[in-house]
Amino acid sequence: MRRFMLALGVWVVVAGCGHAETVFQFPEDQEEADFIANEVIATFYHELGHGLIDVLEIPVLGKEEDAADTLSVILMNDIWEEASAAAILTSDAKAYALHAGDTSAAPDLSAYADVHSLDIQRYYSVVCLFYGANPEARKQLAVDLELPDYKLDSCPYEYESARGAWDAVLQGTEPTADTYGLVMADGQEGMPLADLLAEEVASMNEHFGLPQEITVKVADCGEANAFYSPSEKTITLCNEYAQDLQQLWESQ
Repeated sequence: MRRFMLALGVWVVVAGCGHAETVFQFPEDQEEADFIANEVIATFYHELGHGLIDVLEIPVLGKEEDAADTLSVILMNDIWEEASAAAILTSDAKAYALHAGDTSAAPDLSAYADVHSLDIQRYYSVVCLFYGANPEARKQLAVDLELPDYKLDSCPYEYESARGAWDAVLQGTEPTADTYGLVMADGQEGMPLADLLAEEVASMNEHFGLPQEITVKVADCGEANAFYSPSEKTITLCNEYAQDLQQLWESQ
C-alpha cells in the first residue's frame, strides 16, 4: 500500500517548444496542496475508468460517469494505505460539495440533463461506497462527512454490488508480456502534475494489462477539465483543472 508525499510550489509560466506553456506548481500551504493533489488522483482514477470501459469494451448499465466514479473509489480503497485512502476520498467529496455550493437552491436545468449526476449526489455516492468498503474502520469518517444515518446499513451492500460488477469485467486484465499499459506523454518530466500522474501510471501498470496503450498527459486546454478521448486513447489532465481546484479551495 502506498503513502503520499508532495512537493510544493507556485504557478509559473515557462517558454518551451516555441510557445508558452503553463506549468502548475502546488501551493505552499500543505493542506491546500494535499487537497489539489488528492483530487487530481481521484479524477485520474475516474478518467481511467472511462479508458478501461473503452479499450476493454466493457458494457455499462446506467451512466458511464457513475461507473467511473465507482472505479475511482475502488482504486482508492485497494491501492492506498487507510489514512491516505481516506484523505483522497475526503478531498474528492469536498470538491463535489464545494462545486455543489448552496444545496438549498435548485440546480440549473442543464445540470439535470448532464451526463454526470448532480455534484451533491456524487458526494454522497462516493462517501457511501468508501464507507461501505470498510464500515468498521470508516464509521467516524462517514459521520464526519455527514452521511445520513439511514444510508449506513445499505452502503456495504452497495459497495459489494459495485465491486462485484467491476471485478467481473476486469477478470483477466493482469499485465503480461503480451499486454499494453498506460504511458506518460513525452517531454513532461519535472512538471509537478505530470510527475504526480507518472506515479499513478506506474501503479496502474502493476494492476492492469490492456489490449491497447493509453497515453496520459498534462496540457493547456482552455478550460478547467480532465477527460478521456476514445479516438486518441488519451487521458488529459488540464492545467486549468488544477488551477480551478486551487481557486475552489481558496473560495471557501
